[in-house]
Amino acid sequence: MRVLIVSHNSFSKIYNNGKTLESIFSKFEKEEISQLFFNETDKPDFEYCNNYFRITDVDIIKNIFNPASSCGKVIKPTPSNNLDLKKSIYHRFRKFGNILTLFRDMLWENPVWNKKYLLEWCEVFNPDIIFLVGGKAGFSHKIAMLITISLSRPLITFFTDDYLIYPRNKNIFNIIQKLRMKKFYNNTINHSKLLFAIGDIMAHEYSKYFGKMFIPIMNSVSIKPYIEYEKKHKIIISYFGGLHLNRWKMIVRLTSIIKEFNEVTVNVFSIKEPSNKIKDIFCSNDINYNGKLTGNELDEAIRGSDVLLHIESDESYYRSLTKLSVSTKIPEYLMAGRFILGYGPTEVASMRLLFDNQIGYVISSELNKKEILLKLKGVIDNYDYRKKMGLRGYEFAINNYNNEKIATEFKKQVEFVHNNNLLNRVNSQ
Repeated sequence: MRVLIVSHNSFSKIYNNGKTLESIFSKFEKEEISQLFFNETDKPDFEYCNNYFRITDVDIIKNIFNPASSCGKVIKPTPSNNLDLKKSIYHRFRKFGNILTLFRDMLWENPVWNKKYLLEWCEVFNPDIIFLVGGKAGFSHKIAMLITISLSRPLITFFTDDYLIYPRNKNIFNIIQKLRMKKFYNNTINHSKLLFAIGDIMAHEYSKYFGKMFIPIMNSVSIKPYIEYEKKHKIIISYFGGLHLNRWKMIVRLTSIIKEFNEVTVNVFSIKEPSNKIKDIFCSNDINYNGKLTGNELDEAIRGSDVLLHIESDESYYRSLTKLSVSTKIPEYLMAGRFILGYGPTEVASMRLLFDNQIGYVISSELNKKEILLKLKGVIDNYDYRKKMGLRGYEFAINNYNNEKIATEFKKQVEFVHNNNLLNRVNSQ
């Protein structure tokens, strides 16, 4: 059984969406998967998949002005020239994402991407299933639908973030795009044979909103042995993850209170390097920015921490964006068997996951300084409590985020759709 994944981001060992995709498709053989993606700055993971096709905004623009130029191409494992420059440009424009999403869709309305070599690449791979990672941009839905109809293959869709129900409108562009989203979301969902959403809360909310069943699935991890950590005089609190959505501000805010405890060190690890301004603010607040870690170094840094920090911004717009989203790093935190401290709005999905299952300690950012100090003291001074909660989280990860179990079940669900499609085709002949 072969699956074509259509997504904005490529498979990746380090970036959130790509990492989640690698976890859920881990029971597929390398030759059974291919990917069509649209991100200019992504470097595909060729150790995981060796069949990629990429179309970018730049390809569309070039082809509009020069119809003879190619619009999309097969990606080979070659060094990525000027990748850092491309990432720098991408992140500069990212803050205009709400506006750009609408204009990107307008750009992609030009059918120059619909060239015969895209469908020829799809036909050569001959997928049995089209798997769409649905986002707020309509063009990816449109392309997945075109491939689905052209090849007469069933569509499966996975939503990793909520862009439709809860996010607040910041401007007229948001309002227009949401009206458009309702149309192409409904079209995609009505054509999908199977629907997934990131985590239980989002699956429940989307099932209720769209009137069709969504199955919860998220990043899962390989089972690792529990390693007990020793009681130490100096407490290490570490944050691993992105600093966007103003999470960095929340880290600074919490650390300004944590500084009251002399025996505590706060470390930050992030794939994307923060600006010099943010680095200066970190430094002035005694926050150690330690760059990015991957693989064994990342695992060791997580296990070497006494407290693992999860942060969400409590600004009204950002908390609306994260209301249904569950962080990909939480299963990794839990499998490490270390105490997790959540700080931010308590109603967002990641915080609810920690609090509802009693696998982390959540401090509301709406509390005053004195109340937060008291709660922090109860955590920092109580090694036995941290150890007990860390072990509880580890056991929860074993039961709920076991990659072997989740990826196997996911493949069975995809195979069921494929087999059902084959049966329907036979019956219709």
